[in-house]
Amino acid sequence: MKKNYIMWFACLIGLLITACYDDKGNYDYKEIGEIRIEGLDEKYECVAFQDVLHLEPNVTITDGTSDLEYFWTINLTSGSATSSEQIKIELDTIGWERVLDYPITEKAGFYDVTLWAKNKENGATSIETVSLSVVTPFSEGFYLLKEINGETDIDLHLRDGSYVMDILKSKDGQHMPAAPVSIGLDPSYCFVNAQADYEITKALFICTENDVRISNVEDMSVIYTYNTMFLGEVPTGEKPYYMWRNFYGVGYVCDQGIYFSTQAPLYDLLGTGKFGLPALVNESEKTKPNFYGVISNGCWFFFDELKGRLLYLDFNGSLHTFSDTDKEGKEQPYPINGITHKLKFFGMNYIAVNKETNGYALFEDENNANKRYIYELNLSTSNIYNPIKKVTEVSSASKLNNANLFCTYETTTKVMYFVANNQIYMYDLEQNTEELIVPTGMATGEEITYIKNYYWTEDTDEKDNFNYLVFATYQNGKYKIYMYDILGGKPNGSPVRILEGEGKVVSMRFIDKSMEMTSTIPAL
Repeated sequence: MKKNYIMWFACLIGLLITACYDDKGNYDYKEIGEIRIEGLDEKYECVAFQDVLHLEPNVTITDGTSDLEYFWTINLTSGSATSSEQIKIELDTIGWERVLDYPITEKAGFYDVTLWAKNKENGATSIETVSLSVVTPFSEGFYLLKEINGETDIDLHLRDGSYVMDILKSKDGQHMPAAPVSIGLDPSYCFVNAQADYEITKALFICTENDVRISNVEDMSVIYTYNTMFLGEVPTGEKPYYMWRNFYGVGYVCDQGIYFSTQAPLYDLLGTGKFGLPALVNESEKTKPNFYGVISNGCWFFFDELKGRLLYLDFNGSLHTFSDTDKEGKEQPYPINGITHKLKFFGMNYIAVNKETNGYALFEDENNANKRYIYELNLSTSNIYNPIKKVTEVSSASKLNNANLFCTYETTTKVMYFVANNQIYMYDLEQNTEELIVPTGMATGEEITYIKNYYWTEDTDEKDNFNYLVFATYQNGKYKIYMYDILGGKPNGSPVRILEGEGKVVSMRFIDKSMEMTSTIPAL
């Protein structure tokens, strides 16, 4: 797109110009033909990266003989600014013919689209401006992170049933190399753009086995990759796990440590969005995080495999340990430090009545792969003492000992869901009992690849809120996502939604245009 920063103010003067002819001292005046532009609506709306703006005006000139030339411009209007912003008028030239067919690639916002019709004979110009509202297809819906032929891409399913497939391939010409690991979201991510200005946007964080992509949700452009997201030297040999909004900053966790980038646009704390050195325990001790983690009270709780201990990264980016004792200094029967078992899953459950957040860590016995334990933890950032409430050995007859996929019901009932031998079970975390679940309308024979309690309960329009139990399946190169309402901890009735597409889904992320920095977003 060719930039044109000159406002054609002369066009207003040109309308007043008359051509003069010398005729033996007498002056005859040839009237300049009036240029009329008709047939355009006042307002248009287009979806970025999906729609083509088609404008076909009727242009006439009253003298009927002059030759006209055209060009179209687009510029951001003040309707896209906050009350404190000043919009600098910059015109982008987007067409040179009377009929405009322009693929929309602008960010969401309000624009003026102007046709300039110029008389080639005398330079007289007429203009016509229409309003354009650009919305993005990427700002609301269900993002599905999927593996396709060993590589990574994302699909977006909108609430109205429409969808956008293989977004990364459409944007870059190819899938992200390597298999997918996780997808995260920051509703208020700040970074420094190409013009060296701070920019705040919603951002998607995509981790593969060997790379990271931070994408601007406005247009799916790349903000940073693994090779550009560090302030200094790029670490080598790391396996990316997950990236997320950690209240006063952005967190990034990998198998070699945990990082924090300070920023909180809601409180005018801006940042580059890049990471420095990994956080250390007591300013000296490195960590080796397990893949699973829990967000609670704006902090990230995780298991450090290096020293077998539970840690948490607080909202200021500091790492904290827990004591093995209680408030009275008494040793507890189950130490929180020096755990030698292998963590298989870490989930949470929030009880709104007493505002209590419980963590549930499923460990595999260090000497027996068929024996597992459930650690119930009190996840409170004000607690520096042993957070273990109880440890339960899973019955030897339980299918949980051989399960490979897990999630908890995060919002109410204290249950865990798991998949063993491609069957779904619900485990009561209070009674330590389990039962087989056969969701209505879910096809048999499909491989279950992902399970999650997924919810959004912060929209002011309650009809847009939901609380689903989600199962992803895979068969013959295609996925299906089954979303169920929940009653008594179980999927209730037929699926509310079924999403379909190419590839194998390994994770998902919901995004809503009303999300803010402080919004509660399920992890992993």
